[in-house]
Amino acid sequence: MASIRTTLVMTLKHFLAPALLAAILPLSTLAAQTASDASLMPNTGLPVSDSVVDAVYAIPDEEMQVTDILDQLSNGIGPRLTSSSSLMEASEWAADQFRSFGIEDVRMEVWGTFPVGFDRHSMTGRMISPEKRELVFTTNSWTPGTDGPVRGAALLAPNTDEELDALRGNLRGAWILASSDSVAPRFGEPRDGDEEALNYRFGLLCDKEGIAGVIRPGRGELVHTRGNYRIEWDNLPTHVGVSLRRDQFRTIFDNLKNDEAVELEFNIHQTFREGPIPLYNIIAEIPGTDLADQMVIFGGHIDSWDGARGAQDNGTGTSTTLEAARILSSILKEQGLQPRRTIRFMLWSGEEQGLLGSRGYIEKHPEEMEHISSVIVHDGGTNACSGISTTPNMMPIFAEAFAPIIGHTENAEDEHLRFRLVEKNALPRGVGSDHDAYLSGGVPGFFWEQSGETNYTYIHHTQHDTTDEVREDYQRFTARVVASAAWRLANMEPMVPRDDMGTPKKRQLLGINLGESSKLENVSDGSLAHRAGMKKGDTLLSIGDVAITNMGDIRKAMRDDADRRKVSWKRGEETFSAWFDWKKDSVEAITS
Repeated sequence: MASIRTTLVMTLKHFLAPALLAAILPLSTLAAQTASDASLMPNTGLPVSDSVVDAVYAIPDEEMQVTDILDQLSNGIGPRLTSSSSLMEASEWAADQFRSFGIEDVRMEVWGTFPVGFDRHSMTGRMISPEKRELVFTTNSWTPGTDGPVRGAALLAPNTDEELDALRGNLRGAWILASSDSVAPRFGEPRDGDEEALNYRFGLLCDKEGIAGVIRPGRGELVHTRGNYRIEWDNLPTHVGVSLRRDQFRTIFDNLKNDEAVELEFNIHQTFREGPIPLYNIIAEIPGTDLADQMVIFGGHIDSWDGARGAQDNGTGTSTTLEAARILSSILKEQGLQPRRTIRFMLWSGEEQGLLGSRGYIEKHPEEMEHISSVIVHDGGTNACSGISTTPNMMPIFAEAFAPIIGHTENAEDEHLRFRLVEKNALPRGVGSDHDAYLSGGVPGFFWEQSGETNYTYIHHTQHDTTDEVREDYQRFTARVVASAAWRLANMEPMVPRDDMGTPKKRQLLGINLGESSKLENVSDGSLAHRAGMKKGDTLLSIGDVAITNMGDIRKAMRDDADRRKVSWKRGEETFSAWFDWKKDSVEAITS
């Protein structure tokens, strides 16, 4: 079978004479062409053969630097929590990297501030007795650590008043095991009815006697890092909380249930810094020519959670963005070329707290929105960016824009390394990454379709977000795709159409925003979730047979085209379920 590239060349040569091609395109377009022949594509005015894309794919693997860039970022600098000192270091480092590639227009722009800065320095934990064991755990960001190593007895949270009375006088310096929120000590100002609640009275006793901290179980083998940045310098959190790997929690819990004493030691070094803490997006631009007032944007978020190294969320997207900028800038200089549109490489921060950097930038620059052709984000970990979603209306121009990429990858032995176009009725929304902010403003925003052998759920926000799980071949593949796509989309005659980005599909029609610990931050009026009785603060448990811990799980649950699914959620100790039917736009409660 002839390649896509060969087929397009033969078709265009047959139907379009060179004189006609010259007549329908401005001279500036023709001057920028890098094709070895004069064949131009009818929908985009792009050359069939592209010397820039060819040069990208001619780079030997050993000359690609994306792995070294990621190592510097995730291992050299480390995790990059929004408001941390390491995020500031990473932002300045990334800006310097862009400049070292010969990109002159590089800037760091403040999008906002956080009231308090937070730095996690180190954390270790171990069981002292009845056996020696290293513990796998995390703590919430923006919470206090310990004052050096703190060793103490492990005690079970009480289920009855009798158990609470038995703990009196024994809590000082103890580590409290709380198997659920209902038994965990409740701290802070009382709510209605709290004065009589067992866990509220337990919280008062814990504060009075001075416990070391509270230990909760993680989800299975995974411990997820999260946290609330909405704190004030004059009212900092004071309670130490630990999320422990569930099997280790169960071992300690069973020992205590069997009246066997357990001694634990934690050394958690984390500190606060008085704000306001300025927070930045990093912007690097290759200026355009005749369409310089328009732009294409490629990027990812540079911030991360800080329970591991932030390697895949989103060191991978940051490093492929930097590497794409490096190789594209070098090739354009070698070939004496410049894109028609401005190519912007952008690294946002504050993404993990709700797309704060991208939303903040848009709020400050609303005038840019009509001039942005497209925004494409890499934020799905190390798996190869092997495709892009396109609506039927966009398919003709995307088929032409991505044709050289498809041609260069179509014969790859690994099917994950073959680029493809994925036709959908709508551009994916509600994914939870920075392209969503642009989609909300009417700009075509894209989240690369990614495929590969890495399990992102195993890594996302967990202790496994390290470079050990990163695939170098996938990273090189993605950097080449980003560089090539940036060049091709920047040189198209039309902008990406925005009059038909499609009707939101099922994920959007859930009508929810998911926050920390799978709790609902918002339920849209009139949505299926609202009609089912879901409320802010509920915990989403499952969609179909997929357990929900994050937005990635929601994407997985909604991947097929089933019109009807069972959705379950929890409020306090009560669990609810309902059938959501997207085809009929209806909800049917399930009663036990």
